[in-house]
Amino acid sequence: MTSRRVPVSTAAVLALVALFGALGAAPARAGSLSVMPVRVDVAAGRRFCSLTLGNSSDQPVTVQIRSYAWSRDESGADILGPDPGFVINPAIAAIAPGATRLVRCSLPADASANPAERQWRLIVDQLPDPAFDVPGTVQTLLRISIPVFRAGDKAAPHLTASLSGKALRLANSGTAHVKVLTVALKGAGGDAVATERAFYLLAGSAQVVPVERLPAGGVSAAHVRAEEGEFDVALDPAK
Repeated sequence: MTSRRVPVSTAAVLALVALFGALGAAPARAGSLSVMPVRVDVAAGRRFCSLTLGNSSDQPVTVQIRSYAWSRDESGADILGPDPGFVINPAIAAIAPGATRLVRCSLPADASANPAERQWRLIVDQLPDPAFDVPGTVQTLLRISIPVFRAGDKAAPHLTASLSGKALRLANSGTAHVKVLTVALKGAGGDAVATERAFYLLAGSAQVVPVERLPAGGVSAAHVRAEEGEFDVALDPAK
């Protein structure tokens, strides 16, 4: 038996299973696992949070929950590292068919009056089911990654941008993240070129966004549409 871990939604996993069946591939199984909430926001000065895991299948599901400090590099890759102060209970949970399970978490203490935002990730992995440990079968296992944020009431993003060729470097020197949905380059003549690309721009981080073409007449500014609002960002002079 082999295991295949898929870091996508439950619906996508089930579609993959259906595709394998249609193509006559090896049998596959994916538990119907749900997690709520899909993002955790913790108020400044507080430490505790929780997740509710659900199993809507007719088979028991066992999951492992792990916690990590989280950052991102300029290519957009997630960087996960240990944080001993972020504690999960339980770290492994068995969920009966049709049941739910509460998972509690405790963040590191922070006594700052108005702290800059910090962020972590909770990774929920479905574990292989020994009952399906049969030669020639494939278990499709679900992985869900949940962002966790904690920030002071006055935390706010501050975006800057610079352009090098067809690469836009978008930086956030502020104290709170934005979840970018679309980045548009505005041309001096009114032309605009938009790139739809969803990503987290964390506090104190930057990301390079490739653009397919530049607007006619040169670039005058960038416009960022995010879940948190709209941002007009002046371009730093080219270096």
